[in-house]
Amino acid sequence: MKKTIWTVFLVVWVTGAFAQAKKTSTGYIFEDYIFENYNGVKKLNEDLQKKQEAFQTEFNKIALEYQEANLKYQESMKDIASETSESINAKLKKVQELRQSAEDFQKESEKKLQEFMGVNIIRVKEEIRTATQKVSQQKGITYIFTRNKADNAMNRYRFVLFADDTKTMNVSDEVLKILNAQVK
Repeated sequence: MKKTIWTVFLVVWVTGAFAQAKKTSTGYIFEDYIFENYNGVKKLNEDLQKKQEAFQTEFNKIALEYQEANLKYQESMKDIASETSESINAKLKKVQELRQSAEDFQKESEKKLQEFMGVNIIRVKEEIRTATQKVSQQKGITYIFTRNKADNAMNRYRFVLFADDTKTMNVSDEVLKILNAQVK
């Protein structure tokens, strides 16, 4: 009798647990679509271009200074009879220092631009993740997958979406709406 009661209790409990289980739903976003249309990414590209232009302007000034110093040095080498080896070496050293300064500035500028992009790409991806999480909570979606236009069977690093696109929700536009509302 105890076994029967225990079995009935267990069956009722398991049935109740399954009945209360939440239905799993899935959706997806086209990550590259969001990157193309997110105003935050557009603003980031504008900021990057401004930084590149500022660096280029400064580099052009340094390069022009180097070219002028090099031209002066070349002109002074035409009348070398009145020059001492110390003055020639001093002029050459100045030209070499200006050249090195231009090269160092260019390397440092490239490094700063890469750091700027790296930090901001991470920030944008986090914003996308947060907006996606908000949409999934609003719509009651259990899983949202990322998909991209370039995904194909040969891309071994993509996340395979095991769902029929007609039966899943594309929430890219909702995520984009939240993201663009945050950018002023």
